[in-house]
Amino acid sequence: MGGTVGAAARQDHGDGRRVTASGRLALAALVAACAAGCASPGAPPGGPPDRTAPVIVSVDPDSGATNVKAKSVTVRFNEVVSERPRAGSDLSAVMVLSPSDGPERVDWHRSAITVRPRKGLRPNTAYSLTIMPGLADLTGNAITKERTFAFSTGGSIPRGVVSGAVFDWTTLRPASGALIDARIGADTTFRWIARTDSLGRYALPFLPAGSYTIRSIIDANSNGRLEPREPWDTTTVGVTDSLHVDLYAFSHDTLGARVVGVDVKDSVTLRLTFDRPLALLPLLTAGQVEVRRADSSVVHVRSITRAAAFDSLTRLRDAFVKDSVLKADTSAAGRAARARADSARTLFVRDSIEAARVEARRAARDTVPRPRPPVPTRMAITADYIAVLEAPLPPGAYRVITRQVVSASQVTRTSERTFTRAKPAEKKPEPAKAPPDAVRPPVPPPVR
Repeated sequence: MGGTVGAAARQDHGDGRRVTASGRLALAALVAACAAGCASPGAPPGGPPDRTAPVIVSVDPDSGATNVKAKSVTVRFNEVVSERPRAGSDLSAVMVLSPSDGPERVDWHRSAITVRPRKGLRPNTAYSLTIMPGLADLTGNAITKERTFAFSTGGSIPRGVVSGAVFDWTTLRPASGALIDARIGADTTFRWIARTDSLGRYALPFLPAGSYTIRSIIDANSNGRLEPREPWDTTTVGVTDSLHVDLYAFSHDTLGARVVGVDVKDSVTLRLTFDRPLALLPLLTAGQVEVRRADSSVVHVRSITRAAAFDSLTRLRDAFVKDSVLKADTSAAGRAARARADSARTLFVRDSIEAARVEARRAARDTVPRPRPPVPTRMAITADYIAVLEAPLPPGAYRVITRQVVSASQVTRTSERTFTRAKPAEKKPEPAKAPPDAVRPPVPPPVR
């Protein structure tokens, strides 16, 4: 290919008078085609496709090493890794060095990654480097399990560990990818760091004995910082060996909860909606909610219930009433409806049993253990409550007042909201229909 291009060039320079304009265009096209073919970045033909994730070849310093004098940590792989992991915007999202005094410098060297702390490695300190799932090669094969390596600039590696799970307190769902940090005393820059896995679990290992402030952040933008309105939670613990701590993150605020909506379910039932979740303790009581008529007279509240609990009880009550009505109806239509309900219930139970059998067979064939998601030990916080009144509300305008309501951030506030109970729509009487066998009067013939 190089000889062809060289010969064409020599011919052009040797006798320029014999090379026409069309010849020059052909020569330029030939040179461009040859250059494009030689510089093609495609994978070489042949060989099986790459379907395996990068494999760690070595870590420097070695895992378990003590009295380390290095200034950085280098991880080498068996192939070139991508600068853009599947999780996060850059490699700093999947290379977590703990403890840390700020964002580390993460450098990419094709098949190696170097992590360099901002102020170097502190003396007499144990460090851990965690490689999170998401690190991939150039063909997109990503690491699916995290790997952790530990070393110490001192003479030993402490064995203190805090582990647990992070939940979104408003939904009680485990928070995957949440940021966990621990700090000692008033030092807010030097922190031990971890992130939760796909099931919301975390572990902060290699902690020296002491008192720590543990904080969880549902880091929506993965920038490693607490942003306004991001849910978080914090607690203080003493670490001597191993400790289990679950964290329940929610959006903290300095303002109290204000009632923003009143939905009239019926004449004695109101659904109150606050702009922030309320605290579980102290409980919202009926004495804190007051309903006033237009003439300022008071309609007393009999009970206050969390909306989720009230809705669940309502469904159970409706199902019980429906079943009782079906059993009490002895007519032919009632017996048929009861038979259909019994048949549907039988089919549901049978399908549930069969689904359980299928799941058991799959579990028996599956040799890979599947970790179970963590189970929360608290109730969810909510902003919706149901107020049941002692007397029915006629149609008209009203005002609801909530006094000394405590939000989830433990801020107290009094607020009020006006609402209207509209008149029920009147049903128009349907026109009477003539019986099908009624005799219609004869139609007179047209007048001519």
